[in-house]
Amino acid sequence: IERRLTELQEAARSRREQLAGLEMVPDPASQQFLASSVPAGWERCLTQDCVPYFSCHDSETTQWDHPEFVQLIETIAAMNTVKFSAYRLALKLRKIQQKLCLDLLDIASAVVCFDSHGLTAEKHDLTICVPEMVTILTSIYETLYQCEPEDITVSVCVDLALNWILNVFDSQRQGFTRVLSFKLGLVLLCRGPLLEKYSVMFQLAAGGESANLDQRRLGLLLYDLVMVPRYLGEVAQFGGSNIEPSVRSCMSVGVKEPRASLDCDMFVKWLQDEPQSLVWLPVLHRLASAETATHDVKCRICRVDPIV
Repeated sequence: IERRLTELQEAARSRREQLAGLEMVPDPASQQFLASSVPAGWERCLTQDCVPYFSCHDSETTQWDHPEFVQLIETIAAMNTVKFSAYRLALKLRKIQQKLCLDLLDIASAVVCFDSHGLTAEKHDLTICVPEMVTILTSIYETLYQCEPEDITVSVCVDLALNWILNVFDSQRQGFTRVLSFKLGLVLLCRGPLLEKYSVMFQLAAGGESANLDQRRLGLLLYDLVMVPRYLGEVAQFGGSNIEPSVRSCMSVGVKEPRASLDCDMFVKWLQDEPQSLVWLPVLHRLASAETATHDVKCRICRVDPIV
């Protein structure tokens, strides 16, 4: 019996040593790994609702925005000199898209990630809290890191994307937003064909590709979309916060009187006409496409051929 007891004690001791040597990977929802996302002299803190805020030890001040997000906003402010509002807003969104590295994420991958984490259509009217957002964003950026390790710093990208979502849809920092709002905030900045993005937006709002979009759900979709220019100080140029004219216009596609609901084709047709409230979205895509455009001609000055 004593020999058996000694063997069990040795086995237990050996097992404890093995467990102690294991590197424990914290749950992304705990946000512990995001402590490294801030530069020297800064500390990432959490409220009781797990909402991040940032403390600067040098100035002894706190703020809601990540230090790098503050720099991004300062860069965007320089674009206020652009004359035309649609291009001004599109330029701002393009800068945000690139900083968040969402121009590397295709729409289909984003949708697959949402579904894999249980953010299905029936949950669109429910709320999602910050720890859940962090878990999903971590999954997205870890996947991107496998493809673009030189461009992705997971902790920084997660924090900046979270900062974007909260600034647009939870400016009061209550610690949650609607699931549909969270998904739209990312899908808008994903890469991919414009018509595909229109279709995905419809599916998110309607609850499926074969479903129809009624006035209530269309209103919720447009309200979320209006939050983007509103946050960037451009909402007045796109019809203000009143979404009723846009709802009425969309529901009246091809008819004189607004219909009760519409399908995906009607919704896409309305967006292809570039309504004033959403004209910035196709402009954003045109800007992104123009960055990689080449012209098969030679410059008369520097003799570069082709012109990029």
